[in-house]
Amino acid sequence: MREEYLLALLMLGVVAVVEIITRNHPKWWAPALLLAAVAGSLAAGMGLRFREIVEGPFGFLDALLPCVVGMIFLRVLKDNGAWDALFSRLLGKSPILSSFGALLFLALPGMLTGFAAASVLMSARPVYAYLLKRDAPKAKAVGFVTVGAFLGMMLPPNCIPAIVASNGAGSVLPTPYVGFFLPLLVLALPAFLLFGIMSAPLFRGPAPDLPKGKLLPLLPLAVVLALVLVEGLLGSYVYVGGQVIIFLIGLVLAFLLPAERRGLKAALDTVLQGTADMAIPAAAVLALGSFIEVSSMNGIRGIFSYHILPWTNGDLTYGVMLVLMALSLVVGFFLSAPLPAFFITYAVFPIGWLANTVIVTGCAAAVGVVCLVAFRGGVFSRTKEELRIEDVTYKQVLPQLLLPALLVTVLGVVMVVFGDKMTGLIL
Repeated sequence: MREEYLLALLMLGVVAVVEIITRNHPKWWAPALLLAAVAGSLAAGMGLRFREIVEGPFGFLDALLPCVVGMIFLRVLKDNGAWDALFSRLLGKSPILSSFGALLFLALPGMLTGFAAASVLMSARPVYAYLLKRDAPKAKAVGFVTVGAFLGMMLPPNCIPAIVASNGAGSVLPTPYVGFFLPLLVLALPAFLLFGIMSAPLFRGPAPDLPKGKLLPLLPLAVVLALVLVEGLLGSYVYVGGQVIIFLIGLVLAFLLPAERRGLKAALDTVLQGTADMAIPAAAVLALGSFIEVSSMNGIRGIFSYHILPWTNGDLTYGVMLVLMALSLVVGFFLSAPLPAFFITYAVFPIGWLANTVIVTGCAAAVGVVCLVAFRGGVFSRTKEELRIEDVTYKQVLPQLLLPALLVTVLGVVMVVFGDKMTGLIL
């Protein structure tokens, strides 16, 4: 057996063993990936190659920076009272309007940071408490929060699964995470609309009174969303400075227009907390960069290219991607996201210099769906942990998860197979 096969088994095996031992808890993803990267370097006889281990994360740095600043902005809104005031403003008078409002409230943090965990952290408690007050079954309420967080992660502008997938073509794209706004919208919006309609019965019955906050403290969020929309849809014609600048503008406005006045120390604590909120998920993505880079250094990507690239002509290219997407879904159900994220970077690799953003988005759907359906270490586990719920099981919420998961998966497959004909989505 060739050495590269053994190295691949070793690196993948290390991640799998650590995940099994730690029950797929996200805080262990970064150590597992880094340990596997070190093991792959040592086993290849190359020593402890700090260059590759440190260089790999830089492929994700530019795309992750807006996600981190976005989380700081959201934390400022949360701590100054504006975020909770937003919830009451989004709820409508009819069940379907309330359903969409609550779903948007859940999705917004994931949209701005790319992480489903941000949605759970920022919005899960108010929505869950509100649903219980409307006599929604506890399992249904948890399922609603879980799906809302997942949809937020998959909607534009930021989507960590797409950022991860784009790294597979990162060597041939000057700026990998560019042009994803409309492809992500096409991928996730149908599931958002369908799930919002299907969840309307949860919002029937007498509505509890919620205090209506002032509108002025919501101006920073409105400005940020408007600028993000302009950048996503009109970025080729209008330059607004990029997402980091947009979020910094939002931060300044949020400090100037708080719902509740706070001192300088409290404001600094908020900034630090927002950074800490992103530490674990961002560390996992950066560690994945080390894992990918070492897999290239020790020949794993080379042997993959040797076997796969001669077959990647025409429809066979899509076959390679679809097989790796299917493998990601199967492995991810048991072991959550780290290994599927690695597989998807290799799924994207065969398109080479073509680097079609629509196809990359389709491949990314597999990583996102894994985060939703994984029975441990996924969005459901994070939701239970945040809400401190022990009496709701994965089996109880699974029916709610399946339809959004299936719809996003099907659309992902469509984007992979027909992505060359959907280039009009790339702005």
